[in-house]
Amino acid sequence: MQPKGKRGRADEAVSLIGKLYRIEREHKEASIEVRHLARQSASVPVLDELHAWMLKTAPLVMPKSALGTALAYMGHLWPQLTRYTQRGDLPIDNNRCENAIRPFVIGRKAWLFSDTPAGARASAVIYPRKSIRTKT
Repeated sequence: MQPKGKRGRADEAVSLIGKLYRIEREHKEASIEVRHLARQSASVPVLDELHAWMLKTAPLVMPKSALGTALAYMGHLWPQLTRYTQRGDLPIDNNRCENAIRPFVIGRKAWLFSDTPAGARASAVIYPRKSIRTKT
C-alpha cells in the first residue's frame, strides 16, 4: 500500500488490468462475435501497454522481490495470459475453475484428520453436496 497521493510501480499495472476487466464487464452480455471484436479493438491495445510496462519495469526491480517474481511469472506466461483475446468465448481468467475446486482445497485440510476409513466416510457424509455440483 502506497502513502496517500503516491503511486508505486505496480499501480500502473493494476490500473491497466482494471481496464481489461472493465472492457469485459461492458461486453458481458454481448454476443461472442461482438466480444471478440471488442477484445481486438480495446483489450489488445491495453495488453500492449501492459507488456511494454512489464518490459520497462522488469530490469528496474530485484528479481526475488514480490514485484520481480510477479513480472517474471507474467513474462513467462504472457501467451497464455493474452490468449482470451483471440476468441470471444474464452473467459479473461480462470476464476470459475478456481471457485469450483475451492471446496476440495479447503476440505483437504479437514481430511488430514480422517485417520480411519470410518472417519473419512463421516467427513464425506457431512460434506455439503451442493459444493461439488457444477452449474449448467
